[in-house]
Amino acid sequence: MEHTHTEFVAASPERVYDALADVANLPRYVPQLTAAERLDGDRIRVHARYDGHSQEGEAWFRADAQQQTIEWGAPGSEYRGRIHIGAQDGGSLLTFTLMTSRGDAPEGDVMGTLDAIRRLVEADV
Repeated sequence: MEHTHTEFVAASPERVYDALADVANLPRYVPQLTAAERLDGDRIRVHARYDGHSQEGEAWFRADAQQQTIEWGAPGSEYRGRIHIGAQDGGSLLTFTLMTSRGDAPEGDVMGTLDAIRRLVEADV
């Protein structure tokens, strides 16, 4: 199942892309993540807290500056996501798409992530 949401950010697409493409910033805008580090290639290690339980695992994370997109997912899982950053009205329009096999993307989690992205980038402008 695919879930798509949009969010306006009062910052240039380049500024938004730079913030989102930095793996170290992931815990600043994904509420469940407590740490993230780049491994080799497009692999990253993430530490998360869900429902009071700590988890650790690997994921893939790809950033394409030319296309202004960030994509991620978990190996062996149908879970994956994509953010496209486009220019709009002197700022940026983020199109956030999350694909899940069971349709279990809580609306509050998605909106919380988008709001955290907006606050992270706008605070640094």
